[in-house]
Amino acid sequence: MVVVKIGGSLQSTKYIKKWIDSIKNNRSTSFLVIFGGGQYANKIREEQKIKKYNDYEAHKLAIDAMRKLALDNLKTLKGFDVINSLEDIKKNNKKRRLMIWIPSVEEINGFNIPLNWSATSDTIALCVSKKTNSPLLLIKSIGFNKIKYITAFFLKKNILDDYFTSNYLNSSQHISLVSKDKHYMLRKICKNFF
Repeated sequence: MVVVKIGGSLQSTKYIKKWIDSIKNNRSTSFLVIFGGGQYANKIREEQKIKKYNDYEAHKLAIDAMRKLALDNLKTLKGFDVINSLEDIKKNNKKRRLMIWIPSVEEINGFNIPLNWSATSDTIALCVSKKTNSPLLLIKSIGFNKIKYITAFFLKKNILDDYFTSNYLNSSQHISLVSKDKHYMLRKICKNFF
């Protein structure tokens, strides 16, 4: 199985559908899709400055933002199993599965990560890949010329959250950072994982 984290910055773009279509067409691998919080999370960041609520409250609202973006895309995800807990993955042992994870505050709070903006959906996806012992594919809206694995360049550019940047080396999973327009390379990327 491959965990695919679709960056919230792809919200309202044609690229979400293109990636979902590529995932559906790659018949040799199971996938678990995780969405970032997108514009919903950006709104929470702004509201927190105005309303002055604490980081934990913002954390809970940011998880709600991830849920909301995932639910917004359910129509595109026909044929995907909705996973409300990572335990649900073990309940069905079909050979190939397409899944979308709807995160909960309770489950994420058990991941032993900071409950603030230093650990966003990137870190959450990294934790899911560790817990499921799966490679992680992070799809970002920035452009690069070819498939890129995590490198110091990307870590310095604040493309990934602070906690991810500090802790990804502790993961034994393969991790790849891919540009939004490289959906047609999914099969090749997956071959590199296995």
